[in-house]
Amino acid sequence: MPALPEHDFEDRLCQVFRETGESFVPDTPTLTAGGATRGRRRQRRRLTLGAAAAVLLVSGATAAVLPGDLYTDGVGPATSATPSPFVSDPSGAARIPQEAHLVSAVAERLPAELKILRSDGSAVGSAAFPTTRAWASLTLDDGDGPTQLTVDIYRAGGPPPENSCPAYSLESVICQEAAQDDGSKVTVVEWTEASARRGRTAVQWDTADGLKVVVSSTGYATANGRPRAKPLLSVTRLWTLATDPGWRAFAGPLSRTLPKLPVDAPVQRPDLLPPGLKVLSSTSGPEQTATLTDQDRRVVLHFAQQEADETVRTWFADAPVLPDDTRIRSVENRPVPNAQGATETVVDILRPDGNRVRVTAVNPAGADDADAGRAPLVSLDRLTAIAMCPGWTVPPAN
Repeated sequence: MPALPEHDFEDRLCQVFRETGESFVPDTPTLTAGGATRGRRRQRRRLTLGAAAAVLLVSGATAAVLPGDLYTDGVGPATSATPSPFVSDPSGAARIPQEAHLVSAVAERLPAELKILRSDGSAVGSAAFPTTRAWASLTLDDGDGPTQLTVDIYRAGGPPPENSCPAYSLESVICQEAAQDDGSKVTVVEWTEASARRGRTAVQWDTADGLKVVVSSTGYATANGRPRAKPLLSVTRLWTLATDPGWRAFAGPLSRTLPKLPVDAPVQRPDLLPPGLKVLSSTSGPEQTATLTDQDRRVVLHFAQQEADETVRTWFADAPVLPDDTRIRSVENRPVPNAQGATETVVDILRPDGNRVRVTAVNPAGADDADAGRAPLVSLDRLTAIAMCPGWTVPPAN
């Protein structure tokens, strides 16, 4: 059987990665033939690049040469159940430096005796994606039942609202406002036993220069099904957490608007989810996420895309370059500091056309979970295949 042309092979292989159900039956012989042809081409490329590197070395020049498995101009092999990894925890310019996780910052401010059962959130780094919100979600436990704690940080861009609480009373909701001497305002909202959201408390801090921090705590039923006798985190502790000046470090990179993505973008992030995993939840928009499971473990995927600016291009300047001039940085199975077990694998690529795509896999497992500390369910090479799929488009400027 004749092998597929290389571009046709890539299109077919991307289709494999887009399939999330069992309705698609791949044409394995054809894909295998295409893979063999690509393998021979790749080998020739390696030999050519290796010879070029040798010439540079002899002449006294230096060159950063990628491991052989990184030389690819498409997605990974379709016929291998466990493809060989592209690279494991690269060093130097290939590695994504440690970033500041909001989960880590929140954990530092919590009582040391609390267990973090699950966690996920955003991070700030040297080449952060434009975003309007920094966020963290942690499931905590003190032995008397779990509580979900969320922290959201925004750049509102204006002074505190005159009235944060509604002008009329709401059944089962208690809302109080307190103006502060520095011009900020703290709003506390509590849902009483009569509310469907009983056990929830939210504290919002609005500063005079437009910073908005919302800290929300929701207590769940204990093991015997009864509500907690008392909140895991008191209103006073939530107030202290919400008004912590350290959140300004995470608010600095935030913007008030995001670039718009094409409505008819040919590739949507959910279409690229790996086969064989059940989608528990997903979101759409410029910052898409998906929570997946194989019925045993869970993984959270985050997708981000932007048109690279000068800061991004500088960040990628010394990164390894693939044969199609795509630059790539990554990190594999890196622990999230202070998260008691959560790990992340990240792939960040910059295409020659200025399109940047980052795909992150998070293992959210924490204390007392057998999955804590393990690599995320979706591997580095799978994330790279998703990021490298040629269907991504450059988002237009807002």
